[in-house]
Amino acid sequence: MLIFQKEKLVLLSVPKTGTTALQSALGLRADIVVRDPPELKHAPLYRYHRFFKPMVDKFCNGPFETLAVIREPLDWAASWYRYRSRPFLNGRDNSTANISFPDFILGYLAVEKPAFAKIGSQSKFVAQKDGSPGVDHLFAYEEQGHLLGFLEDRLQCEISLPKLNISPRRDLSLDENIRKRFEQECAAEYALWESSRRGG
Repeated sequence: MLIFQKEKLVLLSVPKTGTTALQSALGLRADIVVRDPPELKHAPLYRYHRFFKPMVDKFCNGPFETLAVIREPLDWAASWYRYRSRPFLNGRDNSTANISFPDFILGYLAVEKPAFAKIGSQSKFVAQKDGSPGVDHLFAYEEQGHLLGFLEDRLQCEISLPKLNISPRRDLSLDENIRKRFEQECAAEYALWESSRRGG
């Protein structure tokens, strides 16, 4: 999470959407940087409202606008799958090293999700208490130009993103029936992603 006091902007860190690179590029420019623990760095909107917003509004002369990046849902899941296959997770319940991509997706779609498929939800990350999207500015991960253009204009600085957290290559082949089921059951995720395209 990055907080810019003068510009009244909070950048929420949706996991697997390039926010680590944004934090690296803008960490010195931000007034408040939340790096750890992950539960705070990647605080969803409801947690920001509960724990951060009251303090930020009071001590940083709020109100502030919020910004988040959303990734195409299947690509977002694939990024999680690849990330969890890293050697440092070997032997842990959430490792995907010995799990196929189809089994990972089926695990994610299951009612009782196995540990390796518990990756959360982008739509829930940016949701208000009533479940509706509550972030002021949504940008698609795939349209970096819109995101960087907004940030450069708002922050009045040039931004160059480093390539960080590059995960191992994996076979991401998926049966068409599983793909269709994923798209149907994750309709809310796709609707959110579509709403983020062309900049928020």
